[in-house]
Amino acid sequence: MTKAATRARQPAALYVLFLTEMWERFGFYTMFSLFVLYATQDIGLDDADAALLYGTFASFVYITTLPGGFLADRLMGARRAIVIGAVVMCLGYTSLFFATPTTITLSLGLIVVGNGLFKPNVGSLLGTFYGKDDPRRESGFTIFYLGINLGAFVATLIAGWIGQTFGYDVAFGIAGIGKAISLITFLIGRRWLGNKGLPPNPALLRQRHFGVPQQVLLLIGMAGASLLATYLLLHATMAGELLAAVAALCFGGFILQIWHDSPANRRRGIALLALIAISIIFWTVYNQVGTSFLLFTDRLVDRTIWDFTVPPSDFLSLNPLFILLMGGPFAALWVWLAKRGRNPSIPLKFVLGHLLLGSAFLVLFGVLAQGAGHVPWPWLVLFFALYTAAEMVLSPVGLAMTSELAPERLRGFAMGLWLMATALGYYLAGAAAGVAAVPKGTGEAAMRSIYSNAFLDYGLLALGGGLLFLALVPWVASLMRTSPETATRNGQH
Repeated sequence: MTKAATRARQPAALYVLFLTEMWERFGFYTMFSLFVLYATQDIGLDDADAALLYGTFASFVYITTLPGGFLADRLMGARRAIVIGAVVMCLGYTSLFFATPTTITLSLGLIVVGNGLFKPNVGSLLGTFYGKDDPRRESGFTIFYLGINLGAFVATLIAGWIGQTFGYDVAFGIAGIGKAISLITFLIGRRWLGNKGLPPNPALLRQRHFGVPQQVLLLIGMAGASLLATYLLLHATMAGELLAAVAALCFGGFILQIWHDSPANRRRGIALLALIAISIIFWTVYNQVGTSFLLFTDRLVDRTIWDFTVPPSDFLSLNPLFILLMGGPFAALWVWLAKRGRNPSIPLKFVLGHLLLGSAFLVLFGVLAQGAGHVPWPWLVLFFALYTAAEMVLSPVGLAMTSELAPERLRGFAMGLWLMATALGYYLAGAAAGVAAVPKGTGEAAMRSIYSNAFLDYGLLALGGGLLFLALVPWVASLMRTSPETATRNGQH
């Protein structure tokens, strides 16, 4: 490709989709960062029930991206899926503003379905603006990823203050405004999208079944999916059983697919499954931040900075802030190590991610074990530095290895398994947060003991997962080395 092409400007659609995603993430994280506080303080749920509802909701948010992406690819087109998804999410956020303890799960059900249509298709639409070997692709998606974290950073920075000053319902209303701005941005920006993201076969949308137009059937299906999500959110145990059954079918289906493939693809597929399986432990511990960690910050952390008491959810903004600060250095580090043939293998990076995450929670355990009194807030900065480093080591690498190790015909399936593992991790995180549940009326000393033991458990779980996988690294690495090209890309010899 010519130097002129290399220096070509990014497509205008990038900036439309950047702002669309940024405002959507602002709305989502405004709600998401406050949810457990709202559930325990306003609705009156106990810690364990609030965490399990949070985990079940988050798992559905991830799992519904699979049918949402499928519908866009095969029937609706990315544009229509994004618009419909945004409208449904706006309804969900708006209904949260008026929600009562008995109707909140209906609001969450709407958000689940809307997110399933919206979330996977913004990124996939952006990908259509780059050719196969377009040198602008990597920098374009880096800019797009910046929008995600910028929206999350601003949302988590101000959501707590809004919630504590004006009420959680007002914060949820502002989340709805953020989602509405996202929708308006996308609608205005359609002029720069050309003919991208249109339905692959418009005639299918005009078909009728039993005299009912296809588009009406889609709307009925979305309404039914929202009601099903609402029901399962009210019955979290059943939701967990359903997730486990779907995961077993998906993993079993993938095994059957690779078993009849070439020996090299079969071995790499087994390596991929091992990496995805161990990531479930990572996500189970990682996602404590929105539940047990947030409640700990609210109850046992000295949050006073210059005579101002910082809302507990504001500390969650340290994660996207550190992502913005660490993203470039980590990318440069892997390139630097690869040039010298010292880049750790993908399995070793998974081990390192678990060890860093475990260390973050053991820091909190160590501080709580030192004595009485509230924990000084600077310890949370150290926690999030280790926590975010763990994410930067494992999460981007996990996404890359999914497309790298899976056979080309199964790459979409493999990405679905990665999202499935994340969904399972969220659900298990909600269940595991019960270890840190504090009964109402518990004194400070007993509360410290509960959180200390819980953070020790989380830290040891992550460390144990990392050490267990360390023992399997030679085996997994040997499975991955069936292709010399893979070893070369990973900087291995």
